[in-house]
Amino acid sequence: MTTHSLDACLRLVAHGHRRRIIHHLRHEATGATTFDDLVDQMHRRASDTKNGPPQDRDALAIQLYHTHLPKLADYGVVKFEHRSGAVRYQPDEQVETVLDSLSSDQTLPNP
Repeated sequence: MTTHSLDACLRLVAHGHRRRIIHHLRHEATGATTFDDLVDQMHRRASDTKNGPPQDRDALAIQLYHTHLPKLADYGVVKFEHRSGAVRYQPDEQVETVLDSLSSDQTLPNP
């Protein structure tokens, strides 16, 4: 387990997509999902919100694949296997403490 600064942790969870990924994985029974299932779930959730039209699914997939999952993996919160598409949560006490301190309204809003 790597110890990161609080600032690095806050930067990590500053984006709504990364908070949603962590939230989704934390609430999966196995702590794992596939990339496609993650994109589908996030796209479906965005479609259910009242924050305007949902983001295009393909654009969301590109953002997750090239930006958000790599940042989470670099921090050590997820393990993302590009070939298989497997995404597995790697619990991090500091990240969980920060996310748990936010109200549910602050945890999942659009960025």
